[in-house]
Amino acid sequence: MFHTSSGKHQFSALKGSNGCVVKNINYKGVAAHAGGSPHAGVNALYAANLGMQAINSLRETFQDNDHIRVHPIITRGGVAVNAIPSDVAMESYVRGANLEVITETNKKVNRALAGAAASIGANVILSDRPGYTPLINDKNLLQIAEEAMKLIAPAEEISITDNWGTGCTDMGDISAVMPAIHPYAGGAVGIGHGNNYNIADPERACVNSAKCQLIMLHMLLSNSAQNAEKVIVEKDLRYDSKEEYFEAIDALTQDKEAVIYNEDGTIMLDYTKC
Repeated sequence: MFHTSSGKHQFSALKGSNGCVVKNINYKGVAAHAGGSPHAGVNALYAANLGMQAINSLRETFQDNDHIRVHPIITRGGVAVNAIPSDVAMESYVRGANLEVITETNKKVNRALAGAAASIGANVILSDRPGYTPLINDKNLLQIAEEAMKLIAPAEEISITDNWGTGCTDMGDISAVMPAIHPYAGGAVGIGHGNNYNIADPERACVNSAKCQLIMLHMLLSNSAQNAEKVIVEKDLRYDSKEEYFEAIDALTQDKEAVIYNEDGTIMLDYTKC
């Protein structure tokens, strides 16, 4: 599979890219009249703001080589300016270069979100789901792709590097259990995921991409599929089976109310999966 790109190269590929856990975060407070009796309320929007600030305060603990990205947004911040917000919704990803670092970073993020809620007497419901596992481009498939690319485009229009991408793709899940690659084909313009992104050169983006994939298929299956056999024999996968893969991503799933208010006045944070 090829992805379009607005870069200068006709074809490009990286070593791999991030995976992620997908987060839905729901802060719960107490509604009150914002002018007449704000003291009677618990402001869920303020709790959410504290949660985002707490996440930002963690950023210097992220290791550069882990390629962590955390970028929460508020999708519901209140219903009326005259009411203390009691129900605030957020969404976020925690992206990283492997599932281990994603899991550990997500624990930090959840602790920050729960601590922010507890600090002003609110609560927060944390809903985590596996997004994508990190992409690892198969080295043999990547070599075959580069040979195919050179039959279509001059060398200066091809870029194969060991750099790491910090976006995510569902091809990461494929690459976790079978050899796969996710190169890029030029021909688009604009900012990725922006409203100005579009296909400006269909020949580069669509036709050349299809040509390259067909040439790769020919290379893999020619000579009694020797290249395909080499890819299979020398594959280096993260999981030995689909079952092992599903067990790993299922471990990211949780739904829980993260702050426990005890009758004796003590407060407990419960932000990790048991």
